[in-house]
Amino acid sequence: MVDENRNGPSEFYVIGGLKEWSIKGRLKKIQVPTMLLNSRYDEAMDEVVQPYFDEIKQVRWFTFANSSHTPHWEERDLFMQRVADFVKN
Repeated sequence: MVDENRNGPSEFYVIGGLKEWSIKGRLKKIQVPTMLLNSRYDEAMDEVVQPYFDEIKQVRWFTFANSSHTPHWEERDLFMQRVADFVKN
């Protein structure tokens, strides 16, 4: 269930208190290794992820070439390998 007071009736119709909220501008405060993942056919396209990549200090970014919003399902072996590699380092 979506908290309509903060978000709205759905993720596509945001009218609540979070409508204008953004983490951008505070990303430099992240002091731990961070992994960014997106997919070629996801709504989180490269231009959406780029500001996070630019601002987080210890960041790795990987875009899955053959997935939409669920690379953990669509490209499971590669997804698991990328996560394992990140955790090992």
